[in-house]
Amino acid sequence: MEHARPGEPLICLETAAPAKFGATIREALGRDAERPRGFENLESLPQRFTVVERDVAALKRFIESHG
Repeated sequence: MEHARPGEPLICLETAAPAKFGATIREALGRDAERPRGFENLESLPQRFTVVERDVAALKRFIESHG
């Protein structure tokens, strides 16, 4: 939220952190991935998402209506 500006929608996208793929990292490296502070209980946290139609206009409408 430190990048939020009044009157402008904020979209956050996340890259694939190793902590999200524990089983794959364990298989590849033979050990668990180190988890950054705050990721200790990642799997137990609620997941929130919205499926948006695969269409640029639909994505724009979603962004505008949730901004």
